[in-house]
Amino acid sequence: MIKVINLLIILIGLSGGLVVGGAYAAFISMLRIIPRLAHISKTHKYKRTYQNAYILGVIAFTISYFFDFNMKLNDIMIGIIGFTFGTFTGLFSSALAEVLNVIPVLAKKLRMKEHLKLIIYALLFGKVAGSLYFWLVFKKIGG
Repeated sequence: MIKVINLLIILIGLSGGLVVGGAYAAFISMLRIIPRLAHISKTHKYKRTYQNAYILGVIAFTISYFFDFNMKLNDIMIGIIGFTFGTFTGLFSSALAEVLNVIPVLAKKLRMKEHLKLIIYALLFGKVAGSLYFWLVFKKIGG
């Protein structure tokens, strides 16, 4: 028989997950990452595909978090996954920085307004490099 304390813990855990998930979904919607990605890449007809891929990714990683899911992958697959995670992180952080006007203000303060594209690429490639390092080096040494 389930004790009352266990039911309370389950209720608190589910409530916390719903609040965090709702806030995350609102945050992603506010940043308009998927429509912006479709606009920049001129692939408006695939916007629904982007949304479905994002939802399936969230569901897959949530399931893998709860179950002790483990895969043995070669270095090439790990590199592809690291590149994909880095690209997403770069897009996400760039969208957040754009919403908060961090990049234009930084470019203006550093008198690099004409090099704004280079700043954005540097952020993107930095995130990709960090993700590749994490997946190819750090994970192999037992991190």
